[in-house]
Amino acid sequence: MQFGTQIKLEEALLDAREVSRLLKCSLPLVYKLAERGQIPCIRWKCPGEGTKKPRNMVRFKKDDIFDFIERHYDAT
Repeated sequence: MQFGTQIKLEEALLDAREVSRLLKCSLPLVYKLAERGQIPCIRWKCPGEGTKKPRNMVRFKKDDIFDFIERHYDAT
């Protein structure tokens, strides 16, 4: 299996709820950070049909979350 950025098979992707637990923040904030491009994410359309607006699946690489923490860490 090969991707643009290779993901090790043992490296699981995190969902938004898991990221919110790691960052100790709200779920809506995780989605906003992803939407703004502040946290890299993987998106794809959810399968299924319905009358509501189409939904996207959003997943995050654990390393990207730890990089985000390091970039925003203030040691003062």
